[in-house]
Amino acid sequence: MTTYSINALAKLAGVSTRTLRFYDKKGLLRARRDLDNNYRYYDETEVDQLQRIMFLRLFDLPLDQIKKILDKSEAEQYQALNNQRQHIIVERDRLSSLLVNLDKTLATMKGASKMKDTEKFAAFKTKTINDNETQYGKEIRKKYSNSTIDNSNQKFNSLSEIDMTHLQELKNQILTVLKSLIGTHNLNQPAAKQLFELHKEFLLMTWPKEQYSPEAHKSLANMYVSDSRFTKYYEEGTGEKDAAETLKAVIDYYA
Repeated sequence: MTTYSINALAKLAGVSTRTLRFYDKKGLLRARRDLDNNYRYYDETEVDQLQRIMFLRLFDLPLDQIKKILDKSEAEQYQALNNQRQHIIVERDRLSSLLVNLDKTLATMKGASKMKDTEKFAAFKTKTINDNETQYGKEIRKKYSNSTIDNSNQKFNSLSEIDMTHLQELKNQILTVLKSLIGTHNLNQPAAKQLFELHKEFLLMTWPKEQYSPEAHKSLANMYVSDSRFTKYYEEGTGEKDAAETLKAVIDYYA
């Protein structure tokens, strides 16, 4: 059986010895100890463990969560790695799409071909859809069903260049007006009404028409405050805490 010193394993895996020591300290990758000199060494079991850690780290999975996964059964570890495989496939397809789009753009610039207007933005819309799937797909599909999300993605993919520009303008306006309302307790004012209408317009551009309802709007607002990823988006977009809570309050008031 092949064994590795800490330096040898670090070189093999392309990580630092400091990283291996840190994983040891966190209980993720326990080094064995030579009884004669107390030096760390690793055998095939630790090599396999390190490989799994590195796969799970590809998409910034927190170390505490990785430890919980590695403490589970082989079947549960298999499922976690299979989930990572799906993420990698999505990322591969995203990069492939961007590369094809870039090659067409370069060819057009050299006069070798001409891109259709719809082609110019297809890769960017696909990237947005894939990013949303990676970040929020599990939660929103559970909440709104696969068919609803697929229809929403299809509508987003059909947006024109003008639509995409307007969509970005709406996102910027929402954050600007939202920032001005943070801390207020008076929702019966023009700015709050404007914020609600901007957000509703944004949803109607990205959701199928039949999907929208006041209840669905409020349900989405609940996710803004219950899911830290949504909360972080609005806090970073406005530079203010309680941004998601303020937006939810406005939606609840006017929907």
